[in-house]
Amino acid sequence: MIATAMFPADLDLAPVCRWPTTLADATTRAILDTPVDRRVARVPIPGGIPLVSIVTVTFNGLLFTRLCFESLLATPTAIAVEVIAVDNGSTDGTDGYLTELARIDKRVTVVRNDHNAGFAAATNAGLARARGSVLLLLNNDTIMPAGALERILVSLADPAIGLLGAVTNRAGNEAQIETWYRTFGELQQFAGGPMRAAPGHPFDIRTATMFCVAMRRETWTAVGPLDEQFEIGLFEDDDYSMRARFAGYRVVCADDVFVHHFGQASIGRLAASGAYGRLFHANRTRWETKWGMEWRPYERRDKPGYRALVTRVRSIVCDLVPPAATVAVISKGDADLLKLEGRRAWHFPQGTAGGYAGHYPADSGACVAELERMRGEGAGYLVVPATAQWWLRHYKDFGDYLNTRYRALGDDQDATVFQLTN
Repeated sequence: MIATAMFPADLDLAPVCRWPTTLADATTRAILDTPVDRRVARVPIPGGIPLVSIVTVTFNGLLFTRLCFESLLATPTAIAVEVIAVDNGSTDGTDGYLTELARIDKRVTVVRNDHNAGFAAATNAGLARARGSVLLLLNNDTIMPAGALERILVSLADPAIGLLGAVTNRAGNEAQIETWYRTFGELQQFAGGPMRAAPGHPFDIRTATMFCVAMRRETWTAVGPLDEQFEIGLFEDDDYSMRARFAGYRVVCADDVFVHHFGQASIGRLAASGAYGRLFHANRTRWETKWGMEWRPYERRDKPGYRALVTRVRSIVCDLVPPAATVAVISKGDADLLKLEGRRAWHFPQGTAGGYAGHYPADSGACVAELERMRGEGAGYLVVPATAQWWLRHYKDFGDYLNTRYRALGDDQDATVFQLTN
């Protein structure tokens, strides 16, 4: 086996933009300009049946795919694994990369679709090829630190557990925790310290989101393949978690298993055309029709740092905005951000029923249209919390529109307040 070099400790993992997620140019070049065999060892065809089968779906996003696979395969482990990459017709060099990866490391198998078959169908194709007694679904925009796989196996030894998810830096539910790292080295330090000391008792969770979810083969046999009606993606994990519980299994999240998740690296590309919003609502309708109930937004775990930010945002708004005003808040559905001491507050963007729309706008034009619609209905101020400042960079024309047409009040890094009235 040839020695390999892990990523540089100072490799910057912080996104510079979202929807889709993009990383700094220096990070991109450091990954894409390095030959594969500099990081991945030459591994011969392994003997015997692997204990763990890791199934990962790829569709373009070569940068994130390389981060995922090269960190995974270069991390020492005594666990016998196989990696099954299912490519959905990538056109950005991913196919050639996977060919080279499988040539170097014989633990890797590549399954190819000639089109984007969607997450569920591609995952099912990978699971059909899997030989392990433990099946791990892992997004290609993740990094699994050393020790995470071992801790997954410990928790899955409990026969009552059907699906096991990890905690992460970015998710839509209670799996998301507060983190402090920015670089690859800091990620390894974070995952190797606090996470190793975390309680080893998984907690029940409504949905084990499939950026990282593990199950024993018996669970997959009992529950069956993913439901392919959910098209490209979204809601297949809600559905599978429901099915696992109906089969008598617990669906849990392990506090001692941390996996870095960039998020919106693949499906985020749909936002620019407006396809993400249409897909979200279509699949939500499919889920609600199938289960005969209304889908509810996820709960969030309490995070002291974020809670402190919400308090500061509230203080800023109350200092700058009169009590009788109506305020729109870029909120991602967080109701706490709308508690502004009696001021009327709306989510931005807003759904048809007055709540959070459930997705981001397609482009700057959609942002402007929503802003002016809400302004016409009485919104006199727009609040952009620190967690949403990326909007002003990603939706550049929207940011320019706000800065040239409306007045920014105050000067605080925790929130920008725009006055929408003359």
